[in-house]
Amino acid sequence: MIRKNVLGWALLLSLCVILAACSNNDESSDNESETDETQETEKSTEEEAEDAIEEADQSVGEEPVAEEDEVVHITAEQSLEDVMDELIALFEENNEGIKVDVQYGHTEKLTEDLIEGNDRDMDIYFSSDDAGYESLVEAGILNQLATKYLLINELVLVTGTDNEDINRYNDIFNNDDVSLTIVDPEHSLSGTYAEELLNQEEEKNLNADSIETAADAETAAKDIAQGDTDAGFLLRTDISDDDGLRIISRAPRSILEPFVYGLGLSDSVEDGSAARAFYDYLQSSEALEIFTNYGYIV
Repeated sequence: MIRKNVLGWALLLSLCVILAACSNNDESSDNESETDETQETEKSTEEEAEDAIEEADQSVGEEPVAEEDEVVHITAEQSLEDVMDELIALFEENNEGIKVDVQYGHTEKLTEDLIEGNDRDMDIYFSSDDAGYESLVEAGILNQLATKYLLINELVLVTGTDNEDINRYNDIFNNDDVSLTIVDPEHSLSGTYAEELLNQEEEKNLNADSIETAADAETAAKDIAQGDTDAGFLLRTDISDDDGLRIISRAPRSILEPFVYGLGLSDSVEDGSAARAFYDYLQSSEALEIFTNYGYIV
């Protein structure tokens, strides 16, 4: 009887030991699982943090993408360069996001390039050649309704302020001692008109050898003011108060009429565009006052 009880207690004790061992194994397995999950979570968090830092570094290094400026393309007579540069700077300053690109040149060459398709970007045309405007309108390049006269200029005879020998227009003729300067007719409006005038005055015996050609109006004005030549023909707008020049007379109207600068708009320009805005600005009271300051008649 005692022996049976001992065996029973032994079996019961063994069963308890087995159950305890199983319980410990389950807890150990649970702990290991929890540890693995914790490590995975920590690893994932670290990776996300590293990715965020890398993205932040990249965003700091990258410059924001700016919107492209709207560009207005102008084709203009070379003689307008000084006043147009000032007007363009003022317009761009007050119209953020708009840039004005201008191509200066001799009127005939500009017109030729447009008709031949060598200048396809032109939005605004600003020149003094009536025949050129008519050709461009006929070719469907300029909008006829948006073409208008804006400025007047004229050719004048000038001499140095210290020169007392030339006081009238006719003083430059029938005098072999007088030297005369004009700007290169191939590259300037004043030179073209001066050449035309002198050809018309051929019978007045101007000594052809006494005529000198300057590369540009600035050089011609300097030569005349310094007395390197006695007189010259320039545009009224080529002369400023501090050039050391005085105007003798304007070109005879019987030979050479004042010339008018017209403003034209490409037939492809739409209302509300940047090109239309600058076209309107050139006719504003502010722009016209600046044109006047440069000697243009408006």
